[in-house]
Amino acid sequence: DLNSCAPSTKQKNAALINEAGGRYVDVAVMATITPKYHQTAMLVAGDHAEAAIDLMLALDMKPVHVPGPVGRASTIKMIRSVLVKGIEALTAECFSAASIAGVADEVAASLDASQTRDGWKDQAAYNMERMTTHGIRRAAEMREVAITLADLNIAGRMTAGTIDWQDEFGNLGLSLLDTEGLEPRLSAIRGALDAKKIS
Repeated sequence: DLNSCAPSTKQKNAALINEAGGRYVDVAVMATITPKYHQTAMLVAGDHAEAAIDLMLALDMKPVHVPGPVGRASTIKMIRSVLVKGIEALTAECFSAASIAGVADEVAASLDASQTRDGWKDQAAYNMERMTTHGIRRAAEMREVAITLADLNIAGRMTAGTIDWQDEFGNLGLSLLDTEGLEPRLSAIRGALDAKKIS
């Protein structure tokens, strides 16, 4: 099943196919089909993954086995899409407004100047610290961004979500300056969020 859908959807499909005597395999297509076509990166998971991979290799495909049950390959794709599609939507919101305001070149140049060369784990760890340290102020700034977008008749859908995230992390009262690495920082954030729910 190469469909882009939730892991739970694939698990339901697998139960039906397997009950009927079929062999269900969870496949996640991880890039656009062109230019590699049948050699596009694909993740394969489920009880019958290895048998499917043998067939795919015989067809000169490039499958990658993801150990685990049906749904694991789709989980990777779905969660990755939060960032990939989210960045696309943020780009649309940002540059639609920039174009209308006549500042697209200047915004692009500023972004180019601040482009990081860090990997995503390092970048994400950095982002977590920035949000917990400056989230309240950044949420306030983003509320002004929302006003700016509204004045330009641009729907600030992504901006609304950004306000929520920045506000939530900023109000944790958490400093991550002495906590190194993505997982330790995320763990500290989860702990602070859980503590806030209990209180």
